[in-house]
Amino acid sequence: MKKTMTMLVMLVVAMTMSAQVGGVKIAPKYQKGDNMLYRAVTTTEAGGQKVTMTVDTRYRVTEALASGYTLEVTNEKVDVDAQDFMARLLSASENLLQGLTIVCTTDADGRVTGIKNFDEVRAQGEKSIESTVKVLMDEFPDMAQMLPTDMLKEQMAERLTEEKLVAGVALAPSPLTLNGKTVATGKVEESVNEDGRKVKNMYFLGSPDGKQVKVTTTLNMTKEEMKQFVIEQVSKLAPDQAQMIEENIDMIMQSGQLKFELNQTADYAFGDNGWLKTLSVDQKQNAMGQATSSVSKVELVESSR
Repeated sequence: MKKTMTMLVMLVVAMTMSAQVGGVKIAPKYQKGDNMLYRAVTTTEAGGQKVTMTVDTRYRVTEALASGYTLEVTNEKVDVDAQDFMARLLSASENLLQGLTIVCTTDADGRVTGIKNFDEVRAQGEKSIESTVKVLMDEFPDMAQMLPTDMLKEQMAERLTEEKLVAGVALAPSPLTLNGKTVATGKVEESVNEDGRKVKNMYFLGSPDGKQVKVTTTLNMTKEEMKQFVIEQVSKLAPDQAQMIEENIDMIMQSGQLKFELNQTADYAFGDNGWLKTLSVDQKQNAMGQATSSVSKVELVESSR
């Protein structure tokens, strides 16, 4: 009996290890008519200020084919709990996006491949940028002398391309982020985040079937890459200062003023139908001495099929 139990345990362990070595593909099988409402509550602390944002986002499957799906993603409600300037800044950008529906196309694994109504999305995004920049300039009127308004708008609008928006789905933790990925414990994947910085993602299976996945993300840049990143950002935002920064970049780096750190952990839990059940994200950043921390909880609050 003891020998039989030992063999059984060894078999289970071997099967588990085999699944992790080969990896588990995250490929939900959505159905036409799927209707899922998620509530994301994110609390961010920076510079002594705390901001809490609650966003209700609905995902509807309007088409389900062997080749892929069509999803309508709508921010139905956005609430901002912040003080003074931060409240005005966030409300200016988020309120314009409230009610906007993004029509996404995906491949057979649910990985987003395109945005059908991109022109509409871009137009709303541009309005959001206009409102955000106006609040900034009203709060800091001297900013325009160092950073021209048109240049700031142009820099912010660089992310408003279909390619970057689609790529962003695979970067920021959400119900669709892991779709199409083959996940295995210890697997490492490099990517470039929305800010243009190189990061390293490491995956861990919490269950052999892939219903529980942990992803850790850290900054993955050499000193030379960081120097080049800083020079490129200054050239875009303040070209008049670019040469001075480039000439003194080594001294600035040695002073520690350009220190960048990023540590993020995301825990995903999926249901039997392939839809996300819960997502918890804990992130800590340090950019040039400015520490920022955020905790986000995403939960499925309404579902129908």
